[in-house]
Amino acid sequence: MDKTLIVTNDFPPRPGGIQAFLHNMALRLDPERAVVYASTWKRGEEGAAATAAFDAEQPYPVVRDRTTMLLPTPRVTRRATELLREHGCTSVWFGAAAPLGLMAPA
Repeated sequence: MDKTLIVTNDFPPRPGGIQAFLHNMALRLDPERAVVYASTWKRGEEGAAATAAFDAEQPYPVVRDRTTMLLPTPRVTRRATELLREHGCTSVWFGAAAPLGLMAPA
């Protein structure tokens, strides 16, 4: 069974058109075949509560990074490849080609 890892900075509850697009794209995948790796929306209790509530409603796993912006650093690249292996993903979709697409060779 093919599984997809979606890596993005643009994911709800952060508001915006790209965020809504990526959320709807993820919802159209079989929930057993999707995992989202996204940045944290906002720091602080309000942001953490909104993010946790949103993530809990999703039919697929949402893994949040501790930062508010994913960059293709060695740590983020390592985490993405760990998630890829841990969840048995065979493909990766980047929410935006730059800068996260720089992790593709990993």
